[in-house]
Amino acid sequence: MEQQNYALPLALDCVVVGQMLAKCPDREAIHQHLYLLMVTHFDETRFDENYGCALWEHDFSMLSQIKWKDLIRESLEVAISRFERRLMQTKVRVEIEELEVMSKNNNYIRKRIGVEVKAVIRRTNEPFIFFERIFISPMSID
Repeated sequence: MEQQNYALPLALDCVVVGQMLAKCPDREAIHQHLYLLMVTHFDETRFDENYGCALWEHDFSMLSQIKWKDLIRESLEVAISRFERRLMQTKVRVEIEELEVMSKNNNYIRKRIGVEVKAVIRRTNEPFIFFERIFISPMSID
């Protein structure tokens, strides 16, 4: 695949001195864009207040784990279908883990979510798999 996409993070200091920005292949660009969709909360971008997903809206919600996972999955499915048009036949799976993190002064329970996206790249008809984990909701236990 051609390297026609700009790689993240953008090194805008290169532009100022007349250098070209780094580019990456479609697969990497799609992966970077899905990650950006996942970690962006609504109304964070100027170009579209609906860009992002509901993850950060419901970070500390008291919903059941099943309802919470369904809410995040549905939000990501809508965001991907709206903003990542290079993919088709998209299936999203969300998993939640609680991990105990111990330090000298405190113990924390951290939620870690895993998001898996299985899809097909529209232009080449190749399968595409994205999987990423991020930590959310720190909780302290004394």
